Amino acid sequence: MTLTHASWSQKCAAQADLVTVTAEMLRSPQAIARQDIPPWFTAPAESFLPLIDAAGISPQPSTELDDGLRKHLASLKSLFLELHRAAALLEHEEWSDEYWRLFEGAQCCPLNQASYIRRDKGAILGDLAGFYNAFGWQHNPANGERPDHLLSQLEFTGMLLAMAATATSEEQREIVLAALNQFHRVHMNDWLPSVCNQMVTATHLPYFALVSHWLWSLWETLAKVNLWPSDQPSPSILSPRLDPEDPYECGAPDVVTLQATAAPAIYRES
Repeated sequence: MTLTHASWSQKCAAQADLVTVTAEMLRSPQAIARQDIPPWFTAPAESFLPLIDAAGISPQPSTELDDGLRKHLASLKSLFLELHRAAALLEHEEWSDEYWRLFEGAQCCPLNQASYIRRDKGAILGDLAGFYNAFGWQHNPANGERPDHLLSQLEFTGMLLAMAATATSEEQREIVLAALNQFHRVHMNDWLPSVCNQMVTATHLPYFALVSHWLWSLWETLAKVNLWPSDQPSPSILSPRLDPEDPYECGAPDVVTLQATAAPAIYRES
């Protein structure tokens, strides 16, 4: 038994919404205040729960898999409700101060992939720029100057899932799904466990600890139900390293040049 086109579209659309909401959880209070839409947590918590059900549709329905997924989705819903309650109780000054300490000023928890993965930064950034360019997606400078910011990677994933949901042909859908598989394998799976671990370890605010747990739990769910591949079943947990003399920060290729010349790994690998 396989998913119908309608069920597949529903699943991808729900996943796109959840990933987009998750990006909003990690947006700064100042950036949220500048938006024309209210914060995500002003919507009733119960209105999000059907999205979790739809996002967790099994790719190959079976009694054993569905039973496991039902338990996992129930846990995911409980986690979301707890996170929503914590968000609704946030005090703006405390929230803003902790956001600055974690992600901007002291950067106790940097949100850039290359802060955790110490291989060639130019290759990481060029590959990301190539992905974005291939799908006509513009990195939001408000997320930071570099394309490896977590918000940008989440927003791009949400866009790809929305494209998969609205694909008008099997060929279009296969192209997008192949990109999602590769983007997960080469980028998100590479460093998401590390940044989530760093966030929950470094934060003094329960809200960000819950965001960390939610982000990783959601991503594990998406990887499972979408059959996304990974190079290693349990990625190593790495601590971030901030080096003011980092060769990327001083004299690395310009991001505009990378965007113009790079091709993502999905188009380079056979």
